[in-house]
Amino acid sequence: MAATIPFTDALMLRYLRPENVKALLLPATDPEHDRVKSLLASVYAPDRLDIRSVEAVRVDRTEFQTAVHATTAVHGAWDKSIPATEQARATVEIPATPPVHWLDMCLETVVTVKTAPVGGLLAAARAEAAWTAAAGAHQDGFERPYDLRYAAPPPFDPTAPARALPLRVSTLFFDRLDLTDALRRLGQAKRAVDTASPRPEVHDGGAMLASSAWLAVFPATTDDDPSRTTEQLVGDLLATQGFVAAFETAP
Repeated sequence: MAATIPFTDALMLRYLRPENVKALLLPATDPEHDRVKSLLASVYAPDRLDIRSVEAVRVDRTEFQTAVHATTAVHGAWDKSIPATEQARATVEIPATPPVHWLDMCLETVVTVKTAPVGGLLAAARAEAAWTAAAGAHQDGFERPYDLRYAAPPPFDPTAPARALPLRVSTLFFDRLDLTDALRRLGQAKRAVDTASPRPEVHDGGAMLASSAWLAVFPATTDDDPSRTTEQLVGDLLATQGFVAAFETAP
């Protein structure tokens, strides 16, 4: 009797083939590429980047079983007694083995997208006098708040040039649907990755949300209608925490 390959091992063998990685990111059942859009939205703030379409995804690097070491903060204290005596006193406890979080698959990708303009140019500015008794008001007792009005952003132009966005996708495989365990593992790994690889300061004038997008891969359930309902609910739950869910049939 042939040995059964564990789900995580089977997925690593499957994703050795680049076309299977592409199918994970751009499944045939997702013609609008909502999965990739959700991954992008977890890194690039949607109020700064309105992604209308995904034109292509290029996977530059695939790595399996990447270790991320959790960092340990060390604090000390310096005491000085006047006039002359100085001494340092510190108590430090460091684990013999720092916690390690394993990422089942890491992808370095570049996603080509078309975006719509966000926000318009300043159209009008008007100063209005208002009475105030707050400290720092003008001597006449009035301050002048400004009413700023912005023009509507220009309409989306589907013929405009596309832009390329780098996207790291950190992926965890789960051999069963245990949401408590999945959320805990995802949260711990995300904090470790964000600490080890700080995200860029800004993009398009706004702060980046994370240093990596996160994808959780679960085994697909067997029943048709209940499975779609369950998978949708799981996806909705993970989305509230900034994660994306995928369901794959065991190879």
